Formats: sequence, C-alpha cells, structure tokens
Amino acid sequence: MPVHLAAQQVLDPVLCLVEPSETAELSFPVEGLVSAVHVSRGDVVTKGDLLAELDTTIEAIKVERARARAANPHQVAARQARLDYLEGQAERAERLAENRAIPAAQALEARLEADVAREELASARMDRELAEIEAREADLRLEQKRMIAPMSGVVTERSLTVGEMHEAQTHVLTLARVDRLRVEAFPPISYYGAVAVGDTLTVRPEDPIGGNYAAVVTVVDQVFDAATGTFGLRLELDNSDLVLPAGLRCDLIFAPPS
Repeated sequence: MPVHLAAQQVLDPVLCLVEPSETAELSFPVEGLVSAVHVSRGDVVTKGDLLAELDTTIEAIKVERARARAANPHQVAARQARLDYLEGQAERAERLAENRAIPAAQALEARLEADVAREELASARMDRELAEIEAREADLRLEQKRMIAPMSGVVTERSLTVGEMHEAQTHVLTLARVDRLRVEAFPPISYYGAVAVGDTLTVRPEDPIGGNYAAVVTVVDQVFDAATGTFGLRLELDNSDLVLPAGLRCDLIFAPPS
C-alpha cells in the first residue's frame, strides 16, 4: 500500500522535465495548393482559430452548384402540378366510364398516366433530397481545406508556405498546448510509496526562470525500470497565465510549495 507523503521522511529533490501537456502535428486530410498560412512559429492560438487554408476555388464552385440544385423548387413544383392535373383527368375519366360515356380502357389509361406522374413526383423529391446531401458533402469537402486549431497552444513548427503544393496527411504545423504543462520525473525506487496520485509537489525550473510552482501528481508508474533503478512520475502544472515556457529542466521537490 502506498504511504502518504506526509508520513515519510524528507526526500531529496530529483531532476525533472517540463513539457507541453499535448503536442499535435497538424495536416490537411486532402491535397491542394496552400493559399494562406495565418500563423508563424511562436504564435499563440486559441482553439477554433483558422490556421491555414488550401485553395478552394473549384470546391467553392461545387458548393454553389450543389446549393443551387438543393434550393431549386421548380422540378418538384412542376411534377406536382402535372400530377394534380392528371389526377383530376383520371377521376373525371373514371366517372365517365362508370356512366358508359367513354370506354373503360380510356379511363384506365388516364389512371396509369396519373400513377406515372405520382412516381415522377416522388423521383423529383428524391433528387432534391440527394441534392441537399450533395450540398452538405460539398460543404464538408470545402471545410477539409481549412485548418482549424484543435486546441489552444503555441505554434512550434511551420513546414509549408503559401504557393507550395500540399500532399494529403503531410505535416504542416506543430501545435503545443502550454496552458497546462506536463512534468516528467524518474525518482529512485526507494521513493516508491512516498508519493501518490493527487499529491501536490513543488516544481523548481532551472535558471533563469526559477521560482516554485505547484504541480499535482497524475501518474505513478507501477512498472519499474530495473536498469536504472527508477520509476516514472507524471505531474500536471497549471500554466494558464503562460508564464512558464515548455522544454525546461527542473528540480522536483517532494513537498508542496511553502
């Protein structure tokens, strides 16, 4: 059973490393010509920001065409009008056939024409529904050429510039989340049991940053590294004010900040 930190003797600090809590290598899912890159290395972005774009000239035309087809009511209206007319004709023909004013075959032919018109109306409605689906698909294809920030963070790498040809899935930007930082440390096995998930420890970054920062233990490895005689610790450090840069070496002190 792990023993709570407070019950243990004072432990010597161990070396640690402050890293971004998340790192994402961003790419477009489709190929195309880069038309705009709105960020550079070092820029701070917010989740939802537009980062880069591929040329959308052809896709924009397809979207307009699909929306026009989806919004066009005329084919359905024409089929409906034809059905209403032929339905009336068929009903009149059936009444006349009942009174023996016209042959029954003529009434049957009028009814068949009305039935065909009904199917044509159903087909026109289906075509319009398909056009609406195609319009949504065209919108999605257009969105695939816009790169949106999946999280808030800092741009750490930019691999393409305007005018270059992008191949699908090729890395374009690297985004690191730094509003919450991850601290990794590997204390000796003798420290095991002296710290538990949820404990608050102190992180002291290397100079010239310095200072003492509270970090909460999120992972205590249950598998040791026999070769080095250590086990892994992971902590989370709140950096919502973006004071600390990532990539720092640090000392991990096994006590809360005083």
